[in-house]
Amino acid sequence: MSTRRGTRGDRLSRRRFVSLLAASSAAVLANPAVAAKVVPVSRRKAAAGPAAKPLLGVGAADQKEFERQRANTVGALKVIRDYKLPPGGDLPVVFRPLPTPRRGR
Repeated sequence: MSTRRGTRGDRLSRRRFVSLLAASSAAVLANPAVAAKVVPVSRRKAAAGPAAKPLLGVGAADQKEFERQRANTVGALKVIRDYKLPPGGDLPVVFRPLPTPRRGR
């Protein structure tokens, strides 16, 4: 049985997440006008050139800010990807499993 909403810090249960995902996917597929507006952009096209079309319903200032943030993100990713790591070395994280909780007698 899934946990009630409002407990455990308001975490979304896996069952609730999957049901919301299925409902939203069905809603998008049921309305072809919305589905036509959703166009996936491949990683190669996004990194290679500028955005092809301005976003619908967005002002010029917002579009300019979006392009500025996009350019900064692409630049940061380029720097990260171009950084050469030395061969070998220690792992940044070592996995240590947590001990299992002991039950009271």
